Amino acid sequence: MQLKITARHFDLSDDLKSFADKEILKLERYFKHILDGNLVLTLDKSRVSAELSLKVHGTVLNTNADDFDMYNAVEKSVTKMEGRLRKYKAKLIEKKPRNGQTIKDAEGWQDSPETEQEPT
Repeated sequence: MQLKITARHFDLSDDLKSFADKEILKLERYFKHILDGNLVLTLDKSRVSAELSLKVHGTVLNTNADDFDMYNAVEKSVTKMEGRLRKYKAKLIEKKPRNGQTIKDAEGWQDSPETEQEPT
């Protein structure tokens, strides 16, 4: 996963960057197919906003968290993203047919129409 961290209206310290890297890399335990990540930290007076977006196969997931502390804002955003990744993964598992069946087979549909036999 490629990760890009951007700081707006302040200088990004090495400690904060390494902390954010560690937190975001923990997300790979919930979903292994994360392609790209982008974290934007914005400082407005005393409020910090952390916007995290992850590009996964098929979609982009976004979270936003505000706090007075930069580290807490990053943690909140990552925690929200954990829930979104779990939900997305569950949705993918639901759509996936099981045991090699087609979706029609799993619902009780048959591929070929039944032929009716005439009574003798």
